[in-house]
Amino acid sequence: MIYRKLLPVVACMISLSSFAQIRTGVYFSSDKKYNEIIENLGNPLAGNPVMIVTSFVPNNGSYVWYLNESKAEKEAYLDDRPKDLHAGIFLEDHGGLIPQVTFKDFAKGLSQPKYLINFCEVADADEDYFPEFYLTYFEESDGLDAKPLKVIVYTNTGQEKLTKSKITGWIPFQEEDQYREERDANFKVLPKAIRLKAEKILKDAKDGMN
Repeated sequence: MIYRKLLPVVACMISLSSFAQIRTGVYFSSDKKYNEIIENLGNPLAGNPVMIVTSFVPNNGSYVWYLNESKAEKEAYLDDRPKDLHAGIFLEDHGGLIPQVTFKDFAKGLSQPKYLINFCEVADADEDYFPEFYLTYFEESDGLDAKPLKVIVYTNTGQEKLTKSKITGWIPFQEEDQYREERDANFKVLPKAIRLKAEKILKDAKDGMN
């Protein structure tokens, strides 16, 4: 199977426990707030934001999540306008931004990473009053190998910065191959509620691509 068209950028699903009083906003370039954020805080990453997410977390502060695309630095041939991906979560501090975690993936050769914006989510699955950030993207490529569909989970584990975990679904190119999943060591020790949330996002994203 070849997946050349991904879901359109329509919306980012937000699921937060109302009693946690976590306030989250999702903004696109057509939104006034999107421009206000860039005017007030800047754009700390390469490229332009496809989406900006803000989350106010009581007793922790305000977080800003940028999901950017830039023109590919390396030669790439799968897309007419190949893009590199740059994402980062920052803690707002006195009008500035403190990096919490960053992400990069680059187009090269016949490989093109693409955000699945509909499945990039913020949630408090384990109800610990601190949100998790779920970054979902697909590595489209030409060839016979399976294509990775990844959900990266950024969580607060009590460390100074956010911790990264990952689950990957390998989408078969050839019909005789079978779909499989891989979980990294950090993912395996996440609270059950967060694991189940990430697994559901992966399944929904996979189903949406079919």
